[in-house]
Amino acid sequence: MNNNLEFLDSVICKIGSRIAGKIKSSEKSEIDKALGVLSNDGVYAYYVYVKSKGNDNIFIDEIKELMKYTDTKLENDNCENYFVNLSSNINDLLFFKEVLEETLIYARYHAKARE
Repeated sequence: MNNNLEFLDSVICKIGSRIAGKIKSSEKSEIDKALGVLSNDGVYAYYVYVKSKGNDNIFIDEIKELMKYTDTKLENDNCENYFVNLSSNINDLLFFKEVLEETLIYARYHAKARE
């Protein structure tokens, strides 16, 4: 692992705050919906869901920094390939799912605090 990477919890907090800051108050439920899809159906389903909702500029672009913490790498900014390849490494998949869930939970708390 690269020693220059920030502590993961610090990154998760920052990303959660940025996600909450980009969500309109009328769309706060999208955080819960994305978290529900992730928790119930998995990481790839999360990717497909946020793409279908047109929220990938928030829910995908903002989490790219988290992708640095897995052995599976984002190549050529191709997120779909990243999510497909992630499923071939169970350790990366489970780690990324847990980190992403925590990020969305923080985003939900930040959104609530901004009400």
